[in-house]
Amino acid sequence: MPHDSFAFSTRLRPGLGHAYEQFHRAIPSEVAETLKAAGVIEWRIYRNKTTLTHEVVATDRKRMDAFLDADPVNERWQRQVAPYLSSEPAPELTAADRGTLIWDFSWPTR
Repeated sequence: MPHDSFAFSTRLRPGLGHAYEQFHRAIPSEVAETLKAAGVIEWRIYRNKTTLTHEVVATDRKRMDAFLDADPVNERWQRQVAPYLSSEPAPELTAADRGTLIWDFSWPTR
């Protein structure tokens, strides 16, 4: 069965890298269940200074996006994550420059 693999970048607010890593180290179990229901198979986040690179594998990206856009659990999670993120566009980094792995969907939840 084919899957959709894609990457995108977000930018951290200056000085919040460590706090974001601590906050995001273990996501709530309800968020993990929502991601699974949306069709997420893999999701990894790498950090290079203030740039976060998200590498995602999903059963169907369009379905995943639509599911998450309409989901109240995801909406609450996005509100919790928002204070850490900058509205400035993040540069797209190559795989070699993506930085250190700071979160993997397979890691334990809280």
